Amino acid sequence: MSPDQVIDEHGKKIQLIPEPNLNKTIQKEFLSPVSLLKTDGRLNVSGWSRFPHFHIDESLIKAESKRYKRWEHYTFYNENFGGAITITDIGNLAMGSIELLEFKSGKTIFSKTELVRPGSIFFPTNTTDPIEFTKGDQFIRIQKHNGKRIISYSIQGDTANEQIVGNFEMIENAKEALAIITPFSESDFFYEYKMPSLVCIGSIRYNGSSYEFKENSFAVLDWGRGTWPEKNKWLWAAGAGMVGGELFSLNLGYGFGDQSNATENGIVYKGKVHKLDKVIWKYDVKDYKKPWKFVSNDGRLDLNFTPVYLLHSDIDLMGMIGFLTQLIQNFSISEIMDLLKTEAYLNKAFGSYSGYVILDNGTKLDVKNIFGFAEQMYQQW
Repeated sequence: MSPDQVIDEHGKKIQLIPEPNLNKTIQKEFLSPVSLLKTDGRLNVSGWSRFPHFHIDESLIKAESKRYKRWEHYTFYNENFGGAITITDIGNLAMGSIELLEFKSGKTIFSKTELVRPGSIFFPTNTTDPIEFTKGDQFIRIQKHNGKRIISYSIQGDTANEQIVGNFEMIENAKEALAIITPFSESDFFYEYKMPSLVCIGSIRYNGSSYEFKENSFAVLDWGRGTWPEKNKWLWAAGAGMVGGELFSLNLGYGFGDQSNATENGIVYKGKVHKLDKVIWKYDVKDYKKPWKFVSNDGRLDLNFTPVYLLHSDIDLMGMIGFLTQLIQNFSISEIMDLLKTEAYLNKAFGSYSGYVILDNGTKLDVKNIFGFAEQMYQQW
């Protein structure tokens, strides 16, 4: 192994994600709408905004089609249950997925992914238009209006007579969020829009049981468009809860691209983004459920994260073979051989944050038992 490689708690050889240096970031903020790309396909902007101001003209993208990745993802959670809803197209494969986790028992109640051909899902280039995944009678529909994101879904369960059915209202309780452009090169980029302040209300019905999300249930939107290299790694964390009688949320992350003009780090309080510089993560890959530590280089964030549940997923060659029936139904042999190279190695801990953050005006907020998650991901796509 190389010096930066270790064997983690699952016996996986991974390359450690290096800590960011402590140099101050420029944090270039865009205050009005702007084109993401120049007419020759090179990046026109690099930085961040409180609103999704960056307009993508996809006809200007120069990368091959399978390098252009698009998704709309929601991680939702309360102190008892969590899960995710995702619609994505990674260029050579598209899918809709939904999962539900039970923290106290440590169980995955269900995790279902339905594959379709790339290009079969319409992805808008803005964050406000609806999106829909369909496959036969199965669907995930996301409507957006009046400050809400209405998600309805019906996906086949483990057997033909079991269905995962339900709906969520994701209430946008903050006008501001984090729109970030991270370059990989002069023409390759990731445009992410993170909304960590969503209040989640709804239910999931599965196998005769109903799982309710009411008080103190939250969600984060991860909306992404970008031309990615084949191999990547990242860290991402989010959380939400009440602090001083007001909704508080956070989004943290790093690990890929050039973040010299903007980090992914910020908190949202009373509907306003308070932008943070670099955040250093401390966690033990030998035991992902040990406490994690987050400290910012600007002294404005110091949080301890105590996991209660670990979602572990390792999709490699054998994992992709598990989707073989769906692959055969939708793809040619040559396409399947290419798709079998896909890998995704995820360790996602759910738990609570405690510590402090400092707002733009210098006000110090004591954070106590704010629920959320922190994840480590290695991707080959």
